Amino acid sequence: MNLPEITALIGSTVQAGDTSLSSLIRKPKRQFKENDNPYIVFLVFDLFLNNITFEDLIPYNSEMPVEYNYFGNNPAAALQYYLTREVESLHYLLGSVWNDLHLNLQKLGMGDSQLAVVLRKMAEAGLVTLGAQKGAGSVALDKFVQFANQDIKTIVLDSKKGLKVNGGTIGFEDFIRRTFQSENKSNKFVLVIPAVKLEDGSRIILPQHEDYLALVRKANKLEAEEQDLTKSKHTNNLKNSGICYICHQVKPDVSSEYTVIFSRTGINKIFTTTTINSARNINKNGYNDNYAMCNNCYQKLLAGEKIINEKFIGKIAGESAFILAEGILKPFDYMNLEKFKNSIDFAFQSKDAEEWLKSVELESYFTYFISDQYSLNFLVYRTDGNSVTILQVIEDVPTLYFTKVVRTIGEQHQILKEHLRYMSLGTVYNLIPVKTNKKKEQIDVGRVLSLYKAMLNKQKILANVLFFYATEALEKGLKQLEKTEIDNYLNLRLYNFFPNKQDFFIKNIIMGYLVLMRTCQKLNLLDKKVFIISKGGDEVLRAEKTAGSPILESINDMEKFLTQQGFQKEARALFYLGCLLHRVAVAQYQKEHKTKPILKKINFQGMNINEILRLYEDIIEKLRQYNKFTLFSENLMQKFHCNFGNLEQAWPYNDHANVFYLMSGYAYMVGNRAPDLTDEEKEVLEQELNADDNVENTK
Repeated sequence: MNLPEITALIGSTVQAGDTSLSSLIRKPKRQFKENDNPYIVFLVFDLFLNNITFEDLIPYNSEMPVEYNYFGNNPAAALQYYLTREVESLHYLLGSVWNDLHLNLQKLGMGDSQLAVVLRKMAEAGLVTLGAQKGAGSVALDKFVQFANQDIKTIVLDSKKGLKVNGGTIGFEDFIRRTFQSENKSNKFVLVIPAVKLEDGSRIILPQHEDYLALVRKANKLEAEEQDLTKSKHTNNLKNSGICYICHQVKPDVSSEYTVIFSRTGINKIFTTTTINSARNINKNGYNDNYAMCNNCYQKLLAGEKIINEKFIGKIAGESAFILAEGILKPFDYMNLEKFKNSIDFAFQSKDAEEWLKSVELESYFTYFISDQYSLNFLVYRTDGNSVTILQVIEDVPTLYFTKVVRTIGEQHQILKEHLRYMSLGTVYNLIPVKTNKKKEQIDVGRVLSLYKAMLNKQKILANVLFFYATEALEKGLKQLEKTEIDNYLNLRLYNFFPNKQDFFIKNIIMGYLVLMRTCQKLNLLDKKVFIISKGGDEVLRAEKTAGSPILESINDMEKFLTQQGFQKEARALFYLGCLLHRVAVAQYQKEHKTKPILKKINFQGMNINEILRLYEDIIEKLRQYNKFTLFSENLMQKFHCNFGNLEQAWPYNDHANVFYLMSGYAYMVGNRAPDLTDEEKEVLEQELNADDNVENTK
């Protein structure tokens, strides 16, 4: 993946015929409800009347950020000279903007421009103050018309909240609303446009002033190419020329300094760096050898970054991700990329792999992309508004293979659909416990992303790691479900099983991991073969049920399930022990032991074979205690002994795998009635099954 080239290529698709400032235009962040009435408003500095006021409410539309050149806020450490602001950022317009704008005009050789003269007139009229340092200026708040003839003792800016008038705070939006004597809370203000009324009554809309636009272009190096090229033509001197590392052309305006201007939270900051270690000979003078670019490519990167931020961000494992495609054999048609990205993003959001497959198979463009061999790139990142941190990069995933992964999940899910309602690429995230901190940041989401990367990049996955994740999910999830309130590991969708649906949570986790491991084995990703699936084994479960006694039918169904899943002999022994475990749990539940105390004997951090044998003895004792030594229980015990083998043989599984196979038997019995249930137990289970109607992912 060549990220700069992809970004520049996306930027080039819209750059032609567009203005050089278009890459800086931002959409306002504010969201509105259906009944809200959004407006823009003008902040007018009147040089003739020597006052300040808000005027001209105009209904807001999506073209206004372009019309009034809304660029957002300047980066925190830069001069705050952008003029059009959102209401939430009004403190800049009522603070240091005018001083910083004047300083920037002087810095870039525009100190004698008409705009600079207007600013000095505003200062002479006492409407603003200008200083010599960044952030030193201010606005004369007592000049606001609405404060005239009022007993105002103090007016100061109250940080970012509003104005503090005589000790009380007025929010910015309320302040504007009072100006228009409006009490309608549905009237919302989006953008504030500063303007100046001159002594002759004419009005200048400052964000549209030519000097201001020229200043923005200069500050963002959007005019450098033309100036430098002109200069080079006159001097015919290319001594300062260099090679642009994006377009690989020799250009006179090549520099690494463009990277300083990129947004701190945008995609361009990911591949540009000014750390000393990235420079040739570990010398800052060597930056140009690695990251120098020409002005044309710089502008394409700016345009591409804007498009990517607006259209190509999705969600993977609860984190933001740039989802980009590129051509393997020929250039990608980026005009169709947004629809394609939405389809890929849907693969991570959909609960059902089959649902995704059906949706994309109806789209002709997706078939086109698959057939022509394109690849996908995922950059999972996190930003705090001041910087961007890359959590994982999954690159060069052929679209054909991506579809194969999802299709395989769907196929394996179909085999287990009787036990698991939903499974998809996205629900893999719901199987691995992810802890969050007090800021709701996901601490160990990296292992989910690593699993996604291994699956999509065809890397080997350790089967024992999946067994560990499965038992850890059971441990963390069940502990949360015992609490009066769930406060962590929310990615396990614990609210679906709260309260009193622990058994369905166990079933959801175990069956989900069976689908996941079968998928990984089918894709040849596991480091060892976990399931020995015989030819035609997948069809066994669909065969007609054996006619006979209920006990034999039940045992035969279990055997079919185990054959279909490819459980080896030792795994089958643990499975049947898990069925016995569930039988005791049902008896305890019917005796009003709602927490099913037998589950306390399971160590989800792992159980060795000796601990498994002690558990077997405990289960036998409990069966006697609850008088459940029935023919069905004896059949399960017999199956356990037949498959367990003798104690002298080497045991093939580790401690986590033991627990996983044990709980697979328990999970199988959830929702399946044992043939020896009493009427009281059937009634209790009926209540539990009815509760299943509200459980999202199990049957």
